[in-house]
Order: sequence, then C-alpha cells, then structure tokens
Amino acid sequence: MNAERFTQITARLMRHPAAPYHEAAVRTETEAICAEHGLDYARDRFGNLLITLRTAARLRPLVLAAHLDHPGFEITKSTSAGRWRARFLGGVPEKYFQPGVPLRLMPEGTSATLGPRLNATDEPEFEIVETSPRKLKPKFAVWELPDFELREERIRGRVCDDLIGCAAILETMIQLRESGAPLHVIGVLSRAEEVGFHGALALAASARLPASALVVSLETSREMPPVQMGHGVIVRV
Repeated sequence: MNAERFTQITARLMRHPAAPYHEAAVRTETEAICAEHGLDYARDRFGNLLITLRTAARLRPLVLAAHLDHPGFEITKSTSAGRWRARFLGGVPEKYFQPGVPLRLMPEGTSATLGPRLNATDEPEFEIVETSPRKLKPKFAVWELPDFELREERIRGRVCDDLIGCAAILETMIQLRESGAPLHVIGVLSRAEEVGFHGALALAASARLPASALVVSLETSREMPPVQMGHGVIVRV
C-alpha cells in the first residue's frame, strides 16, 4: 500500500460529512478519485457506487465492500426561525445526546447546537438550534468534530467508520490497476448502512453482483477481546 496516497485519499473523503441517505458529497469525491486514477465506476439505481477492475474475465470476482454513511441527524422540518426538528439515523449511546453539544448543519457547514429530545420512541427526534447565519435550508446535521487529523501516524476524525474502509478499497484498486496483474475485483461503496444495511441489501437483491463472488466487508470497528488493534490484520467471520 502507498501510505502517503492512502492518507491523501482518506483526507479527501473525510472532509465530506455524511449521514444515511445523505452521502452525495462524499460519493462525488469518490467518483473524482476514480476518474483521476482510471478506475471504472458507476452508480446503481439505489445510489450505491460500484468500482470495477477486470483484466481476467474467467477469474472468480472478489468484492470489497464498505459504506459511505455515518450516524447523523436528518432535518425533517422547521419549527420556528432558526429551529429545526431532526430525527437521528444510526446507533449511538444516549450519553452523546447532551443539549448544547455543538453540531454542523449540512450542506453549508454552518454552526448549530443540539436541543432537547422531542419524543420517547425508538427513532429519537431532537430540536436543533442554529447559531450562525445560513443561506440554504439544511438537510442533515453532524457533530462538530474535526473532519480529519493525522497525529503520530494515527488518523483521527468524525467518520472513520467507514470512510477508512472506502479509502482502503480505493487505494487497493489503484495499486492493483498499476500492477497489471490478472484479476477481477469489484469495489462496493454502499449507502444507508447505519440504518440497517439498506443500500447493501438492495444491491444484493438486485442480483447485479456475480453469484460466484467472494465478498469481504471492510469495517472500522471497536477493539474486541482477545484481538488487539495494531497487532496485524483482523479478520472476523
């Protein structure tokens, strides 16, 4: 792996915050990276991105999969001037929903804060309060955290899960293309994973992927005993 190029790709992707069903900006950035490196790509009708590298037609295809989205707040309606109702998409512990926590309204990136919870159902809804001027109606919101930082050779940022996986797929496919080796690899960058694998399940049901494909999912997950991060590649079956 070209570590410098992988870091650059990761930084480019992570500068585009996303939420389930709001992956357009990071998907467009991914398509630009593919175009720069001569990788064939296409969107399916569900909004997933498929990247294809095929130099040997008879080889069993290897599918490398990751997801573009991250937990976030979807704006549902305006409740009054500068105040919005939003539902949270994804699984995050309750302790992170503290009123007053800084947020970022997308796509403009303007500032806001988290207000009180507005319901008691399994699909939490919250009030979001603007704290800086905006021009466009917000579509979603994310926590106000650094997009991307590199500290002592460690990448830190808001959306490591799973844009690190997406970056790893891109770097792998770029490197394989440069190698000229006989291969058949498909990169699948899916959407709406955080709310139940919606993009991946829709793609699977469409039968667009070859039935003989071996699928490997790349995830950025927490450490689980007895496996330790930094001690080699982790494969979970």
